[in-house]
Amino acid sequence: MRKFRTLDEFEEEYFRKHPEEIDDYLTEIFQKYSENNDSGALLASLRVFLSVQGII
Repeated sequence: MRKFRTLDEFEEEYFRKHPEEIDDYLTEIFQKYSENNDSGALLASLRVFLSVQGII
């Protein structure tokens, strides 16, 4: 059986290869949070960012 990557794993790999796009990513996730007040989605996105930065 083939093991597929999770969305978080995919995003982490993408941002490790394209660090220049992290600023736009952060702007977008905070903009979406201000529109939807979805703190769970914001925290999940921040977790990806922190993982890419090697903080967690």
